[in-house]
Amino acid sequence: MTAEFVIVGQGLAGTALAWALLKRNARVRVFDREAGNRASRVAAGLLTPITGKRLADSWRWGELFPAARAFYRERETELGRSFFREAPAVRLFQSEAERERWRGALCGVPVGFRAPLGAFEMPAARLDVCAYLDASREAFRAQGIYERYDFDPGAPLPGATVVFCTGFAPREDPWFGDLAWNAAKGEILTVRVPDLREERVIHFGGWLAPVGEHLYRLGATYTWNPLDTHPTPEARAELEAKLRAVLSVPFEVVGRDAAVRPVIDAGKPALGTHPRNARVAFFNGLGSKGSLLAPFFAELLAAHLCDGGPLDPEVDVRRWLPVRAG
Repeated sequence: MTAEFVIVGQGLAGTALAWALLKRNARVRVFDREAGNRASRVAAGLLTPITGKRLADSWRWGELFPAARAFYRERETELGRSFFREAPAVRLFQSEAERERWRGALCGVPVGFRAPLGAFEMPAARLDVCAYLDASREAFRAQGIYERYDFDPGAPLPGATVVFCTGFAPREDPWFGDLAWNAAKGEILTVRVPDLREERVIHFGGWLAPVGEHLYRLGATYTWNPLDTHPTPEARAELEAKLRAVLSVPFEVVGRDAAVRPVIDAGKPALGTHPRNARVAFFNGLGSKGSLLAPFFAELLAAHLCDGGPLDPEVDVRRWLPVRAG
């Protein structure tokens, strides 16, 4: 099969784009180097409508979340797997200022937690990212369109349109190497909490997400130097301190993960074709909200690549590429 589109990277961005192109009956090839410490593989997959210390609305939640829900439900049906769950999440107030900003109803503080200022519940969802990516990979492999391959962006390009969805990949790149990244390292702990029975995700300036068998993922830190995938004692201490401040039952750390979030403009993806070669494209910069952003913007990019549909100027990768003479 001669491919029309070669997707480099099978993380959240590349996987969603592959599905969007396949829906249009495009001929697709997917390459991935299968590095285990990529941001998509470490991501907790949390989708929440309220974010940050200011309790701000998540950017474009009203259109992004319905698109994500429909996309993941369709994939679950197609793949015969379950990996997307809608369930309320709880936010524990961390300051009087947060409490004063909140205008909605309050809820009881979950058993096992301390929150003197109270808490509220919000609609939310969670994607089991690894289960979704693995099921998609199996489907792509069964169709004969997937290959483990470390694609060199400096190599001669094939006849197809090549879409780079490689996350934060700081290496020689003749196409998008001039992008100014704002990437941030994030570390997550896996903790065992035998006396906790909470099944909701709890947010408290960090977050605690259940994974079963009394295990929870605890995240996440933000650091900018060095941008590597090595867990650090400083991040462990920071996360443990945050959890100890709100949890009233004992816990133990049983695992540590680190990855680099692919951030270009915080909260916004970057996508589109290169200004000097329309057969080279980019879909990246999903940051910490890839599970929410990927479905909607994969559809937008697929429509642009296949049908010439317009790109939203707010997310066009050309915004972040330096203008070159000639």
